Amino acid sequence: MSASPFAIVPAWLKDFRAIAVALIADDGRIVEANEGFLMTLAGITEGFSTSNFIEPSFNLLCHSPPQADGLIYHGLLTLGAPEGAQRSFSGRVYRMNQMLFVAAEMDISAFEQMNDEIGKLKKELDDVRRQLSKRNHALQSALEEMSEIKRHDQTTGLANRVILDQRMEEEIKRWERSRRPLALMLMDMDGFTQINADYGREVGDEVLKHVATVVMQVVRSVDVAVRYGGQEFAILLPETNEMGALIVAERLRMELEGQIMLPVLEPATASFGVAIYLSGEQREELYARAWRALKHAKAHGKNAITMAGVVGECDHLYQSGSPQLLDSE
Repeated sequence: MSASPFAIVPAWLKDFRAIAVALIADDGRIVEANEGFLMTLAGITEGFSTSNFIEPSFNLLCHSPPQADGLIYHGLLTLGAPEGAQRSFSGRVYRMNQMLFVAAEMDISAFEQMNDEIGKLKKELDDVRRQLSKRNHALQSALEEMSEIKRHDQTTGLANRVILDQRMEEEIKRWERSRRPLALMLMDMDGFTQINADYGREVGDEVLKHVATVVMQVVRSVDVAVRYGGQEFAILLPETNEMGALIVAERLRMELEGQIMLPVLEPATASFGVAIYLSGEQREELYARAWRALKHAKAHGKNAITMAGVVGECDHLYQSGSPQLLDSE
């Protein structure tokens, strides 16, 4: 709808809904119209054409001779879609050069009907919004559930490496503020490849599940236990010094050593590498020292615990019973 150079519709009439006023060119183009006229078209103003004049027809109006005051029609006007919504109201049509000026007033029943339709549309819109809100909530819940699933190992139910990395970054920052001790323990099952080879992957998975259960029984709620790799586990121990970490590792070592998980006839022992966080150390460096200590325990008989030093030459090997230094290399 283009702006009219004539400004026929006064500004104060623009927002009226019970009164419909419009200036229409002979080609059917709406030059100017108020809110009341546009609403009668039930949302079809963008595709307005001469066929939207149902009674009388636009063609008839264009070819009707005007009276002295320009009036070419007065009476019932019906506008709308030929095969859709239509509205009737009482009004007049005037000839103004190459345009038609329409001025009409809806009767109270038509106005109430229009308000009813608007109310129904609003209710339908509210219903759609509620349905969308429910679906969005369900979708969000599903996404959160999927995200939670991705953050946990499917076999053991323990958290995965991503969570360990996040918590380690948080604990390192906390260490920088409080200087409270922080320990990382890596645990690798001894001979697990052979268990898979002898008994199959399903039995191997059951062994891993049992190991995860033992781990969760030993660690505290503030600790973070994760499945680190195929047969590897990691435990982050906040507020834990060297002796405390060795005690946790020894409890786990003894629990596993003392259990037979049928049909496996030998205990599913594990080797441990423990590292205490050092000032200024990066997360990757702490991992590397714990991994170095784990390999040291594996290389010195397995079913053992190695405490990582600052460098490899300072790593200490511990075995069964109360933690007791066996050698220093």
